[in-house]
Amino acid sequence: MNVDLLSTIEAIQRQTSAPAVFDLMHKAICSYGFDRFIISGLPDPGMDVRPLVLLSGWPEEFYERYIERDYVRFDPVARYCFSTAMPFTWDEAPFDPNADRMGQRIKSEASDFGLREGLCVPIHLGGGGHGAVSLVGPTGHLTHTLRLELHMLALYAHGQMRHINANADDASQRRAITQREAEVLKWAANGKTAHEIATITGLTERTVNQHCENAQRKLGTSNRLHTVVEAIRYRLIAL
Repeated sequence: MNVDLLSTIEAIQRQTSAPAVFDLMHKAICSYGFDRFIISGLPDPGMDVRPLVLLSGWPEEFYERYIERDYVRFDPVARYCFSTAMPFTWDEAPFDPNADRMGQRIKSEASDFGLREGLCVPIHLGGGGHGAVSLVGPTGHLTHTLRLELHMLALYAHGQMRHINANADDASQRRAITQREAEVLKWAANGKTAHEIATITGLTERTVNQHCENAQRKLGTSNRLHTVVEAIRYRLIAL
């Protein structure tokens, strides 16, 4: 994994305020060719999205329009977050311009404010919650590795902002993981596959996967990468 990315993640982990996370996140995404971002939860039908927005770097006028007109219900990018767990470019979100007039309107208005293309990272939380980190900028240069790095960065930034915005008793909800689960997750955080971790630790690959699944269940996460991010955030493992 990119050393600068690891340093950024560690720095974000130390922050206790939204402005500090915003500055670190903005600097990080600029190094990948993006210039704006938004970090938010995604509302259930009938819910107001405003309380779920954790950080916004969108143009203020477009942000207010998006909120006031409840565009999140019709936004093809926001909708697609409920259907996939993998990062996707905005133009990869299913959309029929001939049939989806509201979607076309949103895309057109966003373009007027310079939000023409970008990358979205869906966030799937324990308990069925959903969120997203959406980055604004060109995406043609993104390799599989760069997408993976941005996926990691987005998951961590979203998690840290949830942590900052949570009630004071949020820490009491942290669940312990075993020493072996922590060891397996630490190797996973360093990019090792289940097969490689099995070789290093002397466990079977099946046991390695079971430890990951146990930690995922305890931390209420949706996949292995998300589990690693939460374990780092709660200082259950160190990079």
